[in-house]
Amino acid sequence: MLLLDTRSLYLKIIAIANYFLKNNTIITIEELKDFNPTVEELAKLMRELANILKDLAADNYEDENMAINAFQCCLIMEKLADVVKNEDETALEDLIKNLEMHVNVP
Repeated sequence: MLLLDTRSLYLKIIAIANYFLKNNTIITIEELKDFNPTVEELAKLMRELANILKDLAADNYEDENMAINAFQCCLIMEKLADVVKNEDETALEDLIKNLEMHVNVP
């Protein structure tokens, strides 16, 4: 039986975002198109984990804060997936900075 606590699940979501950030030091749309797994796949995985986290968080204040930050990371990754699909280079830098900010939340 797999037991998940909210903190370990949250850390998995942050680890996915960190994986993306650490493997993209010089980021362009063309580089992101070749990223494996794709930004869209990462965003979907993060969303699935964040939904589980939300269900586990219940009424615990700290857990709810982790769930909120996890969802913010998901939203940014989903926006990044749209940026890659639409080849919108102008939004790329701001989204990366936003993701970095959320990943570095204690």
